[in-house]
Amino acid sequence: MSQLQKPQTLRGKTAWWAAVAVVFIVAVLAFLILIKPAPQTTPQTGETPVAQPTEGCNVPEGDTSSKPAMPEDLRWEARSGWTWPVSDTYGPTQTKDGYGVCFARSPLGAALAAVSMNASANVVDARGAGETYMLDSKGKDVLLGKTPEGPAATTPVPFAGFIVDSFNEDEAAITLVVSTAASSSGYAGLPLTFQWVDGDWKLKLLDDGSSFVGQPPVPVKGGFVEWVGSNG
Repeated sequence: MSQLQKPQTLRGKTAWWAAVAVVFIVAVLAFLILIKPAPQTTPQTGETPVAQPTEGCNVPEGDTSSKPAMPEDLRWEARSGWTWPVSDTYGPTQTKDGYGVCFARSPLGAALAAVSMNASANVVDARGAGETYMLDSKGKDVLLGKTPEGPAATTPVPFAGFIVDSFNEDEAAITLVVSTAASSSGYAGLPLTFQWVDGDWKLKLLDDGSSFVGQPPVPVKGGFVEWVGSNG
């Protein structure tokens, strides 16, 4: 499967990041700190691969382009003031210990995994979400070592969409985008890198427990894939 990348962000300045860091990172996922995005490659064009079932979860792959179309069954879950997109077709298609799992092996599947992880950390249990969605590593042990049990229960923020930074069949680097008044553009981005392990996406962390290095992107309207689905 070919790699693709679609950088569509403006990098934030130090002053802006200092102001929005707590508002965004704590609100989206209280126990995530910083990570390094995956290497970027040149986008390639061509026909969208035919949907194929993934290993283990039997989820259709779907659109693997940098701007995947929203599935017809995309809808919004709601709990404790948080709302987040889900798809019965592309994920989560199963549950494990109360957490949504089994996502499509595609950029859309990775993005759905990202919002499910964040939502679960805030409304179910932050530590349990880490155990479920993070790749086993030294970084995971470090981060969970300072993550208390129970929901993060931070102030809800709207999930606006995502950016596909790079993708291949084994790794997906996406930027999760939320709406926030703390950003000059009205949006803030959190880069996340997922690895395909045992038939599902798992979040990669650095050895110090961080999830990216440097300044986060500052998405602008039209520069990311927006979640569009039914609220009913």
